[in-house]
Amino acid sequence: MPSKRHLAALAAALLAASLAIVAQRASAADVLLSRNKPTAASSVESSAYAAQYAVDGDAASRWASAEGSDPQWIRVDLGSAVPISRVRLVWEAAYASAYRLEASADATTWTTITSVSGQNGGTDDHTGLSATARYVRMYGTQRGTAYGYSLFEFEVYGPGGQSSADYQAEDASLSQAAVAANHTGFTGTGFVDYVNVAGGWIQWTVSASAAGPATLTVRYANGTTANRPLDFAVNGATVATGVAFNPTANWDTWTTQSVTATLNAGTNTVRATATASTGGPNVDKLTVATTGSPSPTGSASPTGSASPTGSPSPTTSPGTPFTVAAAGDIAEQCTASSSSCQHPKTAALVTAMNPAFVLTMGDNQYDDARLSDFQNYFDKTWGVFKPKMHPAPGNHETYDPAGSMAGYKSYFGSTAYPQGKPYYSYDYGNWHFIALDSNTLTDSAQLTWLQNDLAATTKGCVAAYWHHPLFSSGEHGNDPVSRQAWQLLYAAHADLVLNGHDHHYERFGPQSPTAAADPFGLVEVLGGMGGASPYDIVNVQPNSQKRLSGTFGVLKLSFTDTTFSWQLIGTDGTVKDTSPTYTCH
Repeated sequence: MPSKRHLAALAAALLAASLAIVAQRASAADVLLSRNKPTAASSVESSAYAAQYAVDGDAASRWASAEGSDPQWIRVDLGSAVPISRVRLVWEAAYASAYRLEASADATTWTTITSVSGQNGGTDDHTGLSATARYVRMYGTQRGTAYGYSLFEFEVYGPGGQSSADYQAEDASLSQAAVAANHTGFTGTGFVDYVNVAGGWIQWTVSASAAGPATLTVRYANGTTANRPLDFAVNGATVATGVAFNPTANWDTWTTQSVTATLNAGTNTVRATATASTGGPNVDKLTVATTGSPSPTGSASPTGSASPTGSPSPTTSPGTPFTVAAAGDIAEQCTASSSSCQHPKTAALVTAMNPAFVLTMGDNQYDDARLSDFQNYFDKTWGVFKPKMHPAPGNHETYDPAGSMAGYKSYFGSTAYPQGKPYYSYDYGNWHFIALDSNTLTDSAQLTWLQNDLAATTKGCVAAYWHHPLFSSGEHGNDPVSRQAWQLLYAAHADLVLNGHDHHYERFGPQSPTAAADPFGLVEVLGGMGGASPYDIVNVQPNSQKRLSGTFGVLKLSFTDTTFSWQLIGTDGTVKDTSPTYTCH
């Protein structure tokens, strides 16, 4: 006789089979619970290494105990008893070779979650834990060096966060579309090929455990040379129109495009309708990502997401400081299997920063920025930030044999072309951000758009970014292609310009477009050290205040409603440069 367990499994399988759409994969991410929560420690080396610095999310700050004695500990107060599923420790050179992770309800009686020995420092990521506690501590019993114990990060996670499910297109309801399998690279048993008419649609039935926002991501291929746009409706109401599904070089090359929507608790319908006479793209599947329990108060999750103009507005509270990660010249054709490959290391810095969003200043992918190169290299490292990334193109994006910026456009989709152009703007807090395409920065269309965009913004602070710098002490030197944009920004009292192209770090004091020192001028930061081979400093320019060559890293930009500053964080986790704090004009 089958066991109750087998009968339950059979019933579940039959129920799943009866659904019109089958969710083939679901996963849930952990929520970071410890960020900026109260801490305590058995000792500190000095006030510069207080326990709080292990939970602040800053890859350059750390807790350090007194030297030369065991045991030592650091604990975090999560505020209430919560489930614990993961603890991640990022050690400085002074690490623990043996320690216990412990949990407590009252910070007096402790229970061991896990105990380890023979450790060698670096990052210890303890997953699959099962405990419920208000307090969690690392209790070091044996030092790995003659020094003390020192942690860059002490991160405690609990179950929750974002869950996602895949819905195959071939299982959906179809109109003016058919299931096919005559190309390669699809998942499931096939894909859906729209008939070449307007009005054909694919409709999925999807589930949500609770009402709330969701990201709807379509995996598609478009082997033509033209956009095949789709309209999206959820439960019969239109949520996005004319969403671009741009060419992917051929029908065997797949990429993704996403829209946001609000789902009801329980069953929902999602329909994607072709709007052009050529029909829609080939569609492989729909991935629905929903947010579960929100991050606890005090976590570093941003209070709003930066969205391009035309997308949902961010919900940042007035006066809330926020962090942005930025770099240019990023992904060489290499992977983490090569110790000399730098873009996996710079991506790790971004992860540690946990920024509100990420900017890129061009040459995202080398050498010719094909879509396949983006998928094989950039996507494996910096691609994890794609949902909150706002890229700008560089000259290498124009070298694609499939057409200038074809791979860039296919990979990023509407993220990089929110208005159908490779230049766009968006707001966050009291800041207005502008991404420009410096490959065409002298074209009147882009300059007119920039002038109108600056005139329309009501934000108190303005930052712009693109690839080719007007001022550089590196091998490429000053690039006059940027001068007209600088003049427009200067006239509009903008504050900050970020560039790449020369593979070094450099910051300039406030200046005019003619390189005259000017307290009301623009501050330029050149951040071309995201992973590409470094360039030399050749000819130091006026107003250049700091230059570093051969240093790979990421800009950690700090913004308030009225000020900005930044640090350059190197791939060794240390601060290589700290800027002054500037006030917006």
